[in-house]
Amino acid sequence: MRLFEVDQGSARDVLAVLQGLANKQGQSSELPFPVVMNMLRPFGLGISTPDGLIALKNEVDPTGDVIQDILDNGTVVLKTKVPSDEKDAQVKKATGPSVDKMASANSKNLSPKF
Repeated sequence: MRLFEVDQGSARDVLAVLQGLANKQGQSSELPFPVVMNMLRPFGLGISTPDGLIALKNEVDPTGDVIQDILDNGTVVLKTKVPSDEKDAQVKKATGPSVDKMASANSKNLSPKF
């Protein structure tokens, strides 16, 4: 049986190492929620939701030196030299007719069969 004590700041340290690796490689770093949960599980912090991650960030990194943002889906965006495009990603608009227009046009062609 292993006995050890880890404070919440250790979670910040792990993320800071990943931030440093991303900076060294000249890339941004977005960590999906399941990946972050797997990394934090050994620390026994009791975090299981994106809201828990936000609370952790506010406590251990309030100035945002390591964690740039935590998205609604729990993705952790690290503050790196190369900015992340995860937050700025926009949904592409469809080029064809919308589903509502197609349904409306087709409903006019229906004839009731009694």
